[in-house]
Amino acid sequence: MEIKKLLEPGRIGSLELKNRLIYSAMGLNSGDGRGFITERTIVSLEERARHGVGLVYAPGAYCHVPGGEHGTTISLSSDEYIPSLRRLTTRIKALGAAAGIQIGARGTRLEGNGQTCAPSSMRFAYEEQIPRALEVEEISGFVTAFADAAVRAREAGFDIIELHACTGKLLSMFLSPYSNHRTDQYGGSYENRLRFVRETVEAMRHAVGDDFPLVVRLTVDDRLEGGLEEKDGIRIATDLCRAGVDGIQVSAGTQERIWNISSCYYYPEGNLLPFAAHVRHELGNVFGEGTKAVIAMSKLGLPGLAEKALQEGMGDFVSLGRPLLTDPEWLPKVLAGKEDSIRRCLGCLNCFTYARRPALRNMGTACTVNPALLRENTFRIRSSDTPRNILVAGGGLSGMEAALTLAQRGHAVELHEAGSRLGGQWIAASAGERKGEYRQLLHWYERELARAGVAVFLNSPVNGSMLADKIAAGVRALVVATGAEPNELRCTRLGSRQPEVVQGVDVLLNRATCGKRVVVIGGRYIGMEVAVKLAGEGKSVSLVDAAHIAQGTNPRISGIYLEQLIKRGVALFSEAPVMRLTPEGVDIAYLGALHSLPADTVVTAIGTHSVRGLETEAARLGLEYRLIGDARHIGDALEAIREGAETGRTL
Repeated sequence: MEIKKLLEPGRIGSLELKNRLIYSAMGLNSGDGRGFITERTIVSLEERARHGVGLVYAPGAYCHVPGGEHGTTISLSSDEYIPSLRRLTTRIKALGAAAGIQIGARGTRLEGNGQTCAPSSMRFAYEEQIPRALEVEEISGFVTAFADAAVRAREAGFDIIELHACTGKLLSMFLSPYSNHRTDQYGGSYENRLRFVRETVEAMRHAVGDDFPLVVRLTVDDRLEGGLEEKDGIRIATDLCRAGVDGIQVSAGTQERIWNISSCYYYPEGNLLPFAAHVRHELGNVFGEGTKAVIAMSKLGLPGLAEKALQEGMGDFVSLGRPLLTDPEWLPKVLAGKEDSIRRCLGCLNCFTYARRPALRNMGTACTVNPALLRENTFRIRSSDTPRNILVAGGGLSGMEAALTLAQRGHAVELHEAGSRLGGQWIAASAGERKGEYRQLLHWYERELARAGVAVFLNSPVNGSMLADKIAAGVRALVVATGAEPNELRCTRLGSRQPEVVQGVDVLLNRATCGKRVVVIGGRYIGMEVAVKLAGEGKSVSLVDAAHIAQGTNPRISGIYLEQLIKRGVALFSEAPVMRLTPEGVDIAYLGALHSLPADTVVTAIGTHSVRGLETEAARLGLEYRLIGDARHIGDALEAIREGAETGRTL
């Protein structure tokens, strides 16, 4: 599809943008701990502005900080934050983009040890601490804080403000009947539940004046039984526009089911477009076509889909968050006809796992496919002063990334993969029915390796003899990226015959068949995915883990699998070590006793171990080498690509 509408100028209130592409307010978790924006955050935002985006939003800012702890979030809670934010707006606008900022308040899920608050004192599924209900005076205090923050944003040079009223944070909690059980003027009826947000909008509008653009990112449907439904969400959008809002960015979902608010690979592209289209239709009927801007969001990173959304009137603007996080050159590549070179978002949501990664602590949000995020100035690919012949052993993610980066720097690179395909462990990780976004990453690497001139050899295991020959032929360095292999089940086996034991990766790749009764051992991603797949085929499935099911996984993804496991009747056994295999099935220790699970097939998904040895041969031959990826330390895709990128830049 020809990209045309996306490039047209567009207006939000009094602000005219050069095109209809917006870089969404993204939580980069890169504040300084005191609420100030950091230089590396500014540089990262500049990188998005530099490549043609019409509007660049800063990360969301607090209007008020209960308990006084900012964590990694920036702030507009006092005038002291204005100068640093003015540096940001000056630099973004110098690159031809408008500058915006999102203002919000959390209530629950606070950073630090602050006392959480909500419309009502009730238990939420996502945290054990029960928040206290805000007093009416405190609500008035928040309204004032939002208005004061809006004035500071205007004084800091921002061109537009987005009010955060979505995803189950404080303002949207008041809008939802699920979380708002109040009986005063701020709860109960539709008008009362709207009151806090409406008063906030009116106060902000009065504070910044009638000609300053103000939009709301609004949850129009909680996607939760007993929560806000779309018909009321559309009514809220309309009433907020009557109160002075110039546009609505249409969101959905709430943090009670956190997987609904940050669409992973499981969700289809453009999954929120129907909500945006319905809001736009109603606002057009009430205020006139195009009078109030509707910003579409969520999985719109395919250029043709973004264009289609605009051409078919599902939105007036397209907001891209993760697609521009993964590749800030998204728009130039689209305009140059190089869409297939875009580093696409995988929907893996590793950008939400930074806090659980010790190696990346205090480094802010990390992206699986863009290891340059938040270090854009220092992590650019620069030509090598001394190009060499380099051999990369292993065609998994770390090996491919290292080979690609080395070639882009001017080295002559050979990539040898022992198997018949590139991808390593990622082949199995991307095999699932809904893993199309994962699979495209392998195609991307294949194309980019070819463009960079990497010589790829499949079915080509590297050994000491080959290394000796390659050294004689001029190879001067080796990257060992030989990856990992699945662990085998080790336990007592009772009797001469037990159920067949197969690997989870083989089930996902349809290389193994299973009987009617299956016990899956290992409750992380592979185990859960296998259990869902087999249960969907009508098999009787039990899922067993020595720890908790889904322990250490991202709840924004594992929550989906847990829902599917429950719906498909999979029996779940957490904290249940496997004791032995028997002729009838599997014995587990569960709730202080030995229990037997009948099984025709046992599927193992119990992790992997490094494949090593080549580095010893390299050392023996006196060849410089780097050991990376799973061959060095078992990790995930983010760690593998990051290590490959770092090796490629420094070898």
